[in-house]
Amino acid sequence: MLTVQFGQCGNQIGGKLYSKIIEDIKSTRGNESSNHEYAENSTAKWFQGTSKSGSMYARAVLVDTEKKVINKILKQKEDKWCYRASNIVSTDYSSGSANNWAYGFVKKGPEFEESVHDAVRYELELSDTVDSFLCLSGCAGGTGSGLGSFIIQSLRDEYPKKSILSTLLLPFGSGEIATQNYNILLSLAKIIDSADMVVVMENDKLHDEAVKFGNLKSHVSFPNDINEVACQKLLSVLQAANDVDNNSLNDLEHMVSKLVPHPAYKFTSIETVPLVLPSNTSLLEKSWSVQKDSSINSINWQAQFKYLRRNLLSGNLNQRRSLANILITRGVNSDKVKKNNKLVCHQLDDPYNCDELIKNDIYAQLHWLTDYDKFRHFHQNRRLLNYDKFSSLITNNSAVNKTLDVIVSKAWNSYTYGAFLHQYKKFEMEDDDFLSAFSKIEGVISSYNELER
Repeated sequence: MLTVQFGQCGNQIGGKLYSKIIEDIKSTRGNESSNHEYAENSTAKWFQGTSKSGSMYARAVLVDTEKKVINKILKQKEDKWCYRASNIVSTDYSSGSANNWAYGFVKKGPEFEESVHDAVRYELELSDTVDSFLCLSGCAGGTGSGLGSFIIQSLRDEYPKKSILSTLLLPFGSGEIATQNYNILLSLAKIIDSADMVVVMENDKLHDEAVKFGNLKSHVSFPNDINEVACQKLLSVLQAANDVDNNSLNDLEHMVSKLVPHPAYKFTSIETVPLVLPSNTSLLEKSWSVQKDSSINSINWQAQFKYLRRNLLSGNLNQRRSLANILITRGVNSDKVKKNNKLVCHQLDDPYNCDELIKNDIYAQLHWLTDYDKFRHFHQNRRLLNYDKFSSLITNNSAVNKTLDVIVSKAWNSYTYGAFLHQYKKFEMEDDDFLSAFSKIEGVISSYNELER
């Protein structure tokens, strides 16, 4: 898999993600042979070659219209990995994309296209095992939204058989940039035509998780804490795990085939149990079944599955419905109970007993989708980041409608009054381009609404 990072947000997330990958590889609790195999597989997936100093080269291409953020990332010396200098695509003279999707797409896209393809082609020539792209970007400003969607479209044209996963971080709803709703709308409308699957992450939700589960902190450091949560979510679904039925790996192409059974439904999100246990264990015990071993608090599997189920159904009078879900569990059942004067594994706490996430009330009733296709379960005995038990669910469900509705409503409100339109029309955009984007995303909303009927 080759990572392509766009703009300030995408490059910050990418840098944090690779650091978390190294942290996970270096985690050593558990069986020595399984640790070695896991580390080898992770290294082969995310890195290619080593520098003169012995640091592994991240299998990534960095794209930005200004070097400020990239330079800051490069100054953060990592002892185990680094970026390949030839894979940094930027300019010394540019000052960004003016927070304007049209500027990034129409002007910067063609300007950067050849250089990005040269870097991508170089990485692909180093290894014949790259079968997919992981694209990371924000979509509030002009680079991630405009340049990013242009390059993703170009990658699709150049590599029609490779899977493309686009991970989009949406800005705070309260507004980071005046034109952000136009930029999000136009970006989504382009990306859903090119990407095989889109993972949507929202700053508002990531912030709430950081507050709630980050040791009950009242202050969240932006963007560091939010990026931390986002990267742990991504890592939890992208690190190696095996299908419990047929032992196949959770490679991107396989997951896309299960999560996106129809091209009208490409939006997914990642639900996880709390990523960091609160330090106040008494509060934790009120809402979770907590069992302890000698090294770390463990929330049992069944409590995790109930939490994930609650998240799937919450809102809209419990009318949310899933098209497809993939559960990924990591860790072993290490909780012990005394039986016949011997300590044995707690049989009631089984990671394979995930009935809570199979019940029909979670899923849309569609005649063309079988029960087998609606839910897949992958498991990895090796711990993630040394957590005893870690469950995550990547879900394709109707909850995305609430987010899309808000974006479309705000964008329509601005468009009706002609707000900021002149900034876009300077770069060859016409009213038909906006109306086409509105129509496309409203069509997506309509399709997801059908899941709730």
